[in-house]
Amino acid sequence: MKICLLLICITGYKNIAPADKTSVTITESGNQFQLSAEYDKAKTRKIAQYMNDCITGYHDISFVNAQLDADITLDSKMTFYIKSHPGELELKFDKKKNNADDYTKFKKMCEGIKAIVEEKR
Repeated sequence: MKICLLLICITGYKNIAPADKTSVTITESGNQFQLSAEYDKAKTRKIAQYMNDCITGYHDISFVNAQLDADITLDSKMTFYIKSHPGELELKFDKKKNNADDYTKFKKMCEGIKAIVEEKR
């Protein structure tokens, strides 16, 4: 009985703790632009929809309800790496493989993602 109660307490604590962890890091070097974020899982759909609105076209992939770990090429020929799970997002954009307009669009999207992650509920 005591072991069962201990396992329930540990499992319950594990499921609650990650929701409090929020961080967003945007880094840029000569060739690469990156975003790494951890956030409340409840914001996952809003962030995915925002990404759809910013960079995808009619025939492109939807980021809503998707868990990805892939290099993506959109119909516009924009390419980038994405790793996404509820509450976690990593994006990498290679400036050499993309044009200046795509870079501007991608950077603006990442700044918007950062704002969503940091907004208070």
